[in-house]
Amino acid sequence: MTEVKINTGSHGLDSLLHHGISRSGITSIYGEAGTGKTTIALQITTQTTKQGLKVLYVDSDRSFTQQRFQQISGANSSEFSELVLLFFPDDFEEQRILLESLESFLTPKVGLVVVDSMSSLYRAAFAGTDSIFRLNRMLTRQFAHLSELSITHKVACLVTSQVHARLTAPIAQIEPVARRALFHFPRSIIRLRNTQSSNVKEFVVERDDGIDVSNRSCVLTLTEKGFIDYRN
Repeated sequence: MTEVKINTGSHGLDSLLHHGISRSGITSIYGEAGTGKTTIALQITTQTTKQGLKVLYVDSDRSFTQQRFQQISGANSSEFSELVLLFFPDDFEEQRILLESLESFLTPKVGLVVVDSMSSLYRAAFAGTDSIFRLNRMLTRQFAHLSELSITHKVACLVTSQVHARLTAPIAQIEPVARRALFHFPRSIIRLRNTQSSNVKEFVVERDDGIDVSNRSCVLTLTEKGFIDYRN
């Protein structure tokens, strides 16, 4: 039986992911600032609402704006926005409590859970007085809960993550914050890269349906209405 997935709104990206993101496991998207992580999260949110499904959207970055959502969703944006339930945790502990309570908001009409971003409040707490051991344990617990939630209730789960440079000879490498947790739990992993053109981004699939892959990518154009397939 073919799995019903959530479309991304881009033919090129949907093709790479075999028709969209899974409704049985976490899909992680990570990349540098300005690569469009929130835009693709909003775009997938819009695609979900167009199917008449609800979205639980955890905005840890405070990056969700009604104006941007309206640009991406287009006509009937007011109708679609009514299907999005927004949450705004103030710190990493609030994020933990919120994610562990999401099950109480789940109904058969919920098709997608978004956490944008999974790592921003983690980084803020790391810069404070919290121990790295405690923070990593909390992050692992959050990922484990989201993974179980997605698999049990057949709801798509999309998380975004920031990156940092790891200085290793001979060059600095870019990797997600809290790499171990962010690579262990997701069923699918997508890296977003800038290109020489500021509005053209590369989507690199690093894991698909639990299988690590390579040499699978597409380039998309970032527009006011979201990502569209690139035309040279």
